[in-house]
Amino acid sequence: LQEAKQMNDYVTNMAAEVGLVYHFENAIVANSFNAHRFTHFAKAYGKQNEAEEKLFHAYFTDGKNTDDINTLLQLCQEIGLDTATLETELESGMYVDEVNSDIDEARQLGIRGVPFFLFNRKLAISGAQDSDIFLKAMTKAYNEWRILNPEEELS
Repeated sequence: LQEAKQMNDYVTNMAAEVGLVYHFENAIVANSFNAHRFTHFAKAYGKQNEAEEKLFHAYFTDGKNTDDINTLLQLCQEIGLDTATLETELESGMYVDEVNSDIDEARQLGIRGVPFFLFNRKLAISGAQDSDIFLKAMTKAYNEWRILNPEEELS
């Protein structure tokens, strides 16, 4: 228990350094499958990033149950998407295959936990890390990509 608390404190302090507020003591541990389905729904409307940010805030800061349909509907409304459509699609089983495919891909890549960041599908960073580590990884990934794609423009 003490080790888990220390890990949570470490992540909370790292988040605070970049202006994020985490309240792990209020977090509700829940199955994230439906939350992932919600992000696929949002992706279909070009709002995946907004959905993910809302989910992170709901979980880490507000202590909301991100598996609860009402929470997902609220987040859907907050990003300007139609809640009735989301509810219908969740009830119908939409995006189950997509999430299962994501899970299979993560297993194939050896991903066992979150957060996990993969650059160019080969350079990985696991866990909360200092921004310098991310900058070095992104620079290395970009330089390797440039070598393999000298004529292409990065979009």
